[in-house]
Order: sequence, then C-alpha cells, then structure tokens
Amino acid sequence: MARPRNPVPKYLLHKPSGQARVRVAGRDVYLGPYGSAESKKEYERVLAELAAQAPAVAAAPTTKSPRSLTVAEMVLAFWGHAKEHYRDRDGNPTSEIRWLKESLAEVLELYGHKPAVEFGPLALKAVRKKWMSPELDLCRGTINARANRVRRVFKWAASEELVPITTYTALTTVAGLELGRTKVRESEPVGPVLDLHVGAALPFLNPTVRAMALVQRLSGCRPQDVQRMRAGQVDRTALPWVYRPPRHKTDYKGATRTILFGPEAAEILGPILDKLQPDDVVFSPVRAKAERYAALRAKRKTKVQPSQESRKKKPAELKHKTPEIYTRHTYGKSVRAACIKAGVPHWHPNQLRHTYGTEIRRIFGLEAAQVLLGHSKADVTQVYAERNLELASAIARKIG
Repeated sequence: MARPRNPVPKYLLHKPSGQARVRVAGRDVYLGPYGSAESKKEYERVLAELAAQAPAVAAAPTTKSPRSLTVAEMVLAFWGHAKEHYRDRDGNPTSEIRWLKESLAEVLELYGHKPAVEFGPLALKAVRKKWMSPELDLCRGTINARANRVRRVFKWAASEELVPITTYTALTTVAGLELGRTKVRESEPVGPVLDLHVGAALPFLNPTVRAMALVQRLSGCRPQDVQRMRAGQVDRTALPWVYRPPRHKTDYKGATRTILFGPEAAEILGPILDKLQPDDVVFSPVRAKAERYAALRAKRKTKVQPSQESRKKKPAELKHKTPEIYTRHTYGKSVRAACIKAGVPHWHPNQLRHTYGTEIRRIFGLEAAQVLLGHSKADVTQVYAERNLELASAIARKIG
C-alpha cells in the first residue's frame, strides 16, 4: 500500500543559493537563508496561508509568470546567461563572474524568496545599506559598481520578459553614492611608485619576476600584458621591438594594443627570448622554479639523502602543479614579500605603469603619455594614429 502523501510541505535547502525553500503547488517558494529565524518565520507564514486555502486550491499547479517569479529564480535564469556571456576569447570565465556573485549575495540573502517584480528602489537601497556596513568595509566605488550590476541583472530579466520593464526602470531612479555625501570610505587612488622603492625591492625578487617588473617599468604595460606574453608575439625586426597582445583590457571593443620595447627593455628580453620557442611563455613560473632548484643543487655541499631521492619519485598527481603563467595574485605576492624584505613601502605591479606614465607626461607631454599607455580614442583618424605610433617609437628608442 502506498504511503499517504504528507499534506504539509517540507522546509528544504536550495544548495546552489543557500536559500531555504518550500514546494507549493508545483513551484518553489524561497524563504531566506537556510536555517535563519527569518526563513523559518516565512515558512510558518506559508503554512498558515496553505491551511487557510481550500485543498483543491492549495494543490493546483501554477503557471510561471512575472508576478510569481522570485528573485532567486530570476538570478538562476540570469546565471545561465552570464556563464556563457562573460567569457574571454579562449572561453574562460572573466572576472565579471566573481564580481556578479559578490554583488548578488546580499540580494539573494534579503530578497531571494520575494517576487522579482516587487524588488524596487527601496529594496535596492536596503541591500546597499548592508553593503555600507562597517563589517563589509566596502569603498564607495565598489558599492556603486555593485548597484549597477544588480540593475544590469534586472535589465536582462526585462529583456527576457521575466519582469516588466518598469521594474528595471524604477531601479535606475536610485542615484549612486556621491563623493563627500556618505560616510563610507573612498578607495585609494592608484598612483606612481618611487623608483627608489622599486630598486630596493628588485634584489629580493627571483630573476624571472625581477625581469618582468623591469620590462613593465620600461614599457608602461599592464601586469597582465607581461604575464601572458609569449616569445613569438614579440616582433624583433627593429628597435623598438613591437608587442601586440592578442588579449588585453579593451580587445572586446575591437581595439589593438601596441606595446613598444626600447633598448633597455630589449637588453633584458633578448637573452630570455633567444632560448625560447615561439609558443613559450616569456616569464614562466615553471622555468623560474626549475632555475631556483638548479641553483640550490649547484650550491649544495652535502650528499643527497635517500629520503630526498624518494621525494623525487612521488607520483605526478600528488605533486603541486606550478601554473603556466604568473597570476595577478602570485606576481603581487612576490612583490609584497620583496618589499617587506627590503624594508620599503609595499607597492603593486600596476603602479609601475603609473610611474612610467607620469615620467612620459613630464618629459614629453600628455599626448605622448596617452599614446604609449594605449589611451587613444576609438574615433581617431588613421593619419593621427600613424603619427602617434611614430612619436611613440621615437620615445621608446630614447627611454625604453
């Protein structure tokens, strides 16, 4: 005999979002964070409403509509779009995925179980108030960026007719936090680093990272440009050498980025490039690790012990795999450690670009700095672009 069906729906966990849910009339109703007092109170409210309904009404399946779609369900639908849309040329997820996750966390926590159509300006302000809490310690720019991402999700939902367009337009009425009109902190602007501090840290960097930092300082490129650079991408036909990264900050706009390496940068890069195949990463953490171990072996004065020999035989799957390229984290971590050892203020790799830009602007003017840093506008004429490249090449030959 079949077990009689329990007329009281269970309090359940929706694992992807961490929300509590209850199945009612063929659809999930989200209650709030699983295990929270708020979610349990909402669960009791749902049960009370069900008890007040006629059995036939409570059991009848409902059709999805913008009115019944919850914020959590809308975000889940958006996530399928986001995972496909926010990818680079190689199909890898971009950092925007992480920013979206962080922006939507409090939205789901506070309003995941509520109808998406009811998420209005006051709801966005309530979420923003949580972002402004001292515990999160977010700066004004980050808070405004998160609010913009939430609006973007609702804009997409409106385009898919998951919510009325008025739901999105209402959210656009919430103005961003203004400078000097709020108690949240301002982000520290990224400024140049003193060459004195760079020079002090260089001896404490491994040779690969040291060369990477010097090339970045001499060319003004972004950290990711030197991290991803491969030997075959550098045109060494004539000085200055030319490097056009296939992937860069504005490549999704169809822009081309040209980085020039003058005599000093070429002197650093030349011996490295001569040993590499075209597809090899120029600044490789794998090679850096091998070179470090080779140097240690060369300095060794005692015999290798059996236990050390056995460590070499460890299965490959148990060994830590060194990444192919330096990441923003590993590059920055190396610089931070070097600054501590040198006893100088901590600087970030991206500050090298600002130091370069400041120097170029001081010596050669604003136009030269814009060209060499890749800040040219999209609508410049071809003649102007050619004149700029000629100017950039002349400067790179002098100081790069």
